[in-house]
Amino acid sequence: MRSIVIGAGKMGFSIAKLLSNENHDVVLIDNNEERIRIIDDVLDVQVIAGTGSSWRVLESAGVRNADMVVAVTEIDELNMIACFLAKQYGVKTTIARVRDTEYVEQPHFSIANLLGIDLIINPEMVTAFEIFNIIKNPEAVNVDYYSDNKVLLAEFIIRNDSPIVNNQLKQLDASKFVILSIVHDNHMIVPSGDDIIRGGDHVYIITKTEDISAVLKSLGIIRKKIEHVTILGAGRTGYYLAKILENEMKNVSIKVIEKNPLRAREVSNMLSRSMVIKGDGADLDLLTAENIGQSDIYVAVTDDDKLNLLSSLIAKNIGVKKTIAKVKREDILPLMEEIGIDAVLSPRVLAAGYILKYIRQGDIVSVTVLGNENAEMIEFNAQSGSVVVNKQLMNIRFPAGSVVGAIVRNGEVYIPSGDFEILANDKVMVFALPASIHKIEKLFSSRLKKW
Repeated sequence: MRSIVIGAGKMGFSIAKLLSNENHDVVLIDNNEERIRIIDDVLDVQVIAGTGSSWRVLESAGVRNADMVVAVTEIDELNMIACFLAKQYGVKTTIARVRDTEYVEQPHFSIANLLGIDLIINPEMVTAFEIFNIIKNPEAVNVDYYSDNKVLLAEFIIRNDSPIVNNQLKQLDASKFVILSIVHDNHMIVPSGDDIIRGGDHVYIITKTEDISAVLKSLGIIRKKIEHVTILGAGRTGYYLAKILENEMKNVSIKVIEKNPLRAREVSNMLSRSMVIKGDGADLDLLTAENIGQSDIYVAVTDDDKLNLLSSLIAKNIGVKKTIAKVKREDILPLMEEIGIDAVLSPRVLAAGYILKYIRQGDIVSVTVLGNENAEMIEFNAQSGSVVVNKQLMNIRFPAGSVVGAIVRNGEVYIPSGDFEILANDKVMVFALPASIHKIEKLFSSRLKKW
């Protein structure tokens, strides 16, 4: 499969690497020669200097034979034009990074349909919604929803005093949930019934959304009421998050801290009930004077990873109960978690799930990338004629490093046991470590009758 990636920034690099690992024939286009040299040294992809809005450059990249074009430069208009040109050459799938919501909120017509863009990615909006999901479930480190919000996947840190500590999984009453994975000392496993939960472990749990209160109780986790949220950074992510909170959580008070006075004034006029404070998030005196220590959640989403880290640590030190930080550098994700940041999110990792949806085999509804080891939560439509259909789970040879978490049939959610039989058109949520992903896809694909 030939894929063209336009834009060699951090997101373009990540996508090109991901596609290359998927055995795509990748061509990367960028007009920055220094970036081109760096990527040529570290990735097994073809690189071309130029702009993706040029038909000559696209033709030199092999657009006539390309299956997919992904345009993720910093310029929305260039990305959209590149996708439009690619469609004229017959490219099946086009994906554009579009950050300005004016383009996607146009009330009279769809820009995506007009230009032939199959998927629009707004990483900042994706990140804001992910943070919102955590704020709704503050006990969790990360949260994702599936099947019209009927199924919930959450990552929890097990406290030392939890009633399940030092218990084997088979000793737990897991009728309402499945423990998909355990992360111990930064190593992720798909556990068996004999594995033991330890204090400090990260566990990924899937359950019916309506059962989350009962699940938390069984884990010894007390639900928290969120009343005060502080957001550091009034950029796109910070603004989107504040707007979502204003619309969805009417009883939550919101403070936004922004250093740039012009941006602070602009965002203040765009928000209806958030308090916008002009100041530096690393200024202890400011945070103390504004009673930021009384916040239930502190969210640092500036474009400066170091500032997000430092400010989150200061907030934690003055009494904030939970801190969430956005980072661009994936290599420091484990460090931030180790030093006490409660939840760390990378927009690039979140956006990767949107890309994966278009490059997988089988009838895939959604893909979520989980943890530092890039495990995936994949939601399949079980296809008639696939290996798994009309078989009980216990009789399907699922590869090591994978587990079925939930099944949705006719709108009803099931947390399945081994004797549950998969039927055609069931939505099946499967957790898989990287080594088992392609084998799982083959099981659910009707194109392959045997595995």
